[in-house]
Amino acid sequence: MSETRRQFFRQLVSAAAAMVIGPQAPAAAPGRTKKPSAVPGCTLYRAINGSAAENLRKVVAMLGGMETVTGPDDVVVIKPNVQWWNQGAPNLAAVTALVDLAMNRRGGFRGEVVIAENCHRGPAPWKSGSSGWTRSFVRNADQPASGTMNEVCGILKKKYGRRFTACHWIDVGAGGRRVYGPQDGPGYVYCDGTGGVPLITCTNGAGNGNYRATIMSYPVFTTDAGTVVDFKNGIWSGGCYTGRPLRFINVAALNHHSAYCGVSGAVKNYLGISDLSGGPDPRRGGKITGAYYNFHSFPFDKWSHGPVPGMLGAETGVFMNTIRKADLNIMTAEWVGLVSRTEAPVARTRAVLAASDPVALDYHAAKYVLYPNSGIPVHNPDDPGRPLHHCLKTCAEATGCLFDERLVKVQSFNAASKMLQRKDLPLYAETVWGTDMLPILKYFCFRLL
Repeated sequence: MSETRRQFFRQLVSAAAAMVIGPQAPAAAPGRTKKPSAVPGCTLYRAINGSAAENLRKVVAMLGGMETVTGPDDVVVIKPNVQWWNQGAPNLAAVTALVDLAMNRRGGFRGEVVIAENCHRGPAPWKSGSSGWTRSFVRNADQPASGTMNEVCGILKKKYGRRFTACHWIDVGAGGRRVYGPQDGPGYVYCDGTGGVPLITCTNGAGNGNYRATIMSYPVFTTDAGTVVDFKNGIWSGGCYTGRPLRFINVAALNHHSAYCGVSGAVKNYLGISDLSGGPDPRRGGKITGAYYNFHSFPFDKWSHGPVPGMLGAETGVFMNTIRKADLNIMTAEWVGLVSRTEAPVARTRAVLAASDPVALDYHAAKYVLYPNSGIPVHNPDDPGRPLHHCLKTCAEATGCLFDERLVKVQSFNAASKMLQRKDLPLYAETVWGTDMLPILKYFCFRLL
């Protein structure tokens, strides 16, 4: 880069920065001035200022230990988002600590733990250089000898043998199989009303040529121990469902996503369960089967807003109601990306959060962790003109999850003081800006949107 170009970028950044006043404090929620008479509907657990693994272990201890989430013989599916690396994926040390806690729960554990997801990176995502499975983490690994999710799973496999499985769900359009149930073997079930599978849809209700509908889809897979898992209906053996408990833990990272989506969190992590065959653009395909759009092309017009706000939350809500809702949602926010899932600028907020309610978790994480450090309006869940607000609101309306923070009790442990916090919920962290001018310019542009 020439000195003249460098000087131009410096001047542009300085001018943009001059137009922005530091990170914003969380805004008061509009129309929420009265204290509700109802008791809190859920508790959100938060640990800050420890290491990522320490924070993870603390929030699990605060909610009562793994034995309150899993039983001694359960199959436990942990779903991280590994489409990206660095801050775009859950902290690797925290994921390792979670598996260790599940395997060593009080009362013993004879079950299985599976790390599984669909990162939509083709027929062999474990080999893809565009995913966190093979891409080395510059930040957010926080443990020796494991800089990728493949390496983490390799270490866990050596440690726990057949009781641990790393599983990749593959889109039918990328070479996976369409199946109608566990009797057909591994693949994706499409809930389109054919082959004995029920029709389960979500529609946007729009007219004037903007009507869209999507269907639910879910995986069937086999663990390394030979256990056949139907994600919706449970464990299958000998031609029938056994009743053996299947637990689902949703493990998300917290990051900026886009102008049309806002924030990546626990709700959006459900897109890594669904089959996205057909691509993201509803104007060029976008169909999973027949007239039904997939979970990305249904709410969005590729990389922009779709015709009806909030449809990402609506479809995810239907999935939670009809297919499976996580038994526990965990968010690792050791680092949060202010405008990127892989590049700086990033803030090291050193937090792990957990709740049974994904909407309450995303709301709190966006308002008190990401937004205070970014000051970017699309990260404000209380702004009714922003996509995050619509997504969380529609998901709450569909599921009964909580979009009112007054109904959520927060227990926040500060490892620095070794005490529960009574106030000062916003986390302000030092920002690492990096040296790449393009994401820095992108950050200031988003501050002005």
